[in-house]
Amino acid sequence: MKKAHLLAAPGWTDAARARLERLLLKGAGQNRAAVFDFDNTIVCGDIGEATLGWLVREGALAGERLPQALCPPLVLPDGGRFDLAGAADATAYYEAFLAPTMHGAKDPAPLANGYIWATEVMRGMTVLEVAQATRDVMAHAQGEPPCKLEVTPGKTSYPIPFFYPPIVELIAALIQHRFQVWIVSASNVWSVRWMVLNGLNPLLKKLGVRAGVPPERVVGVSLLLADRHGGLHKDSVLVKANPGYANLDEKVLKSYRLTHLLQYPAPTYSGKIGAIWDHIGARPYLCAGDSPGDLPMLTFSEHRLWIARLEKADYQKTALQKIRQTDPKDWIIQPTLAKKAPGFLTEPQEVRQRLKEISPAISASARLLRGLI
Repeated sequence: MKKAHLLAAPGWTDAARARLERLLLKGAGQNRAAVFDFDNTIVCGDIGEATLGWLVREGALAGERLPQALCPPLVLPDGGRFDLAGAADATAYYEAFLAPTMHGAKDPAPLANGYIWATEVMRGMTVLEVAQATRDVMAHAQGEPPCKLEVTPGKTSYPIPFFYPPIVELIAALIQHRFQVWIVSASNVWSVRWMVLNGLNPLLKKLGVRAGVPPERVVGVSLLLADRHGGLHKDSVLVKANPGYANLDEKVLKSYRLTHLLQYPAPTYSGKIGAIWDHIGARPYLCAGDSPGDLPMLTFSEHRLWIARLEKADYQKTALQKIRQTDPKDWIIQPTLAKKAPGFLTEPQEVRQRLKEISPAISASARLLRGLI
């Protein structure tokens, strides 16, 4: 009789499934930490970018309303200039700001400033406005994924995120085997927390997990919050002290407004290790991520699950450098497509069944990861 899998959802490679099941059994019952990135790891897509896009589209973050000090003209690495005044919208400025320095490949954290900007630009809004924007963009999805949010039609758009079923099942199995599941994201914390409470936890409940991921175990980029009397609050403290805030009660969220002051450490690149140390105080048993900003926390972890977006050959090249610097046996590689025909791949050759044309980036990723999947 064939043995039943702990992870039965389709999509995993045979090797990834087998190794994750072994890790589940080995670490079960020890209350060890399993830390997940959110965007393009738990979901396909980026809820921080989609929420930003919705606020821009609806006029809350129209370019002319943004302070110039937050959106200075950029001199790009290629020598060109980028000015918000001539951009399609504020999301186009955000995309340009993802690689703002002149250092190019010498910059070890090129995306960090852009990630932080996507939250800083929301200064002055209430937490409720950010949460409602997240709700509205998710309600905008129609039919089967991939669904797109058009910000400026024909110019800027973002995919509307959907949950990866194999990752949801993995999180359920971790909780059922008495692991602490944490989410550490470079998106704004309120959008990620909304997605966890209203998307992930209901899916976990269907798999028999009643409690889900607690709101205080969701860590993201945050600005200090001002109450109605001008007092300042940290999300990381408020989420533990105020149940209404933690559970996204609208009356409570309305009473806190985002300031211009960033809460540190900002959970991107090495800041994710800082966040893990502040919140968990120990090296995680397992970390999962998909982008260069996740690699520091993955290398800090005992075991690593790398969600390899094959469209991102540069990400795979950066990851390969880290894999070679550590023990390759501690890395689990799960390939996925995130754009056309998105979803996990049971084997790299499945790309040919999904796509009519294979891009040079996907071909390059497959070459880089050969022998590791």
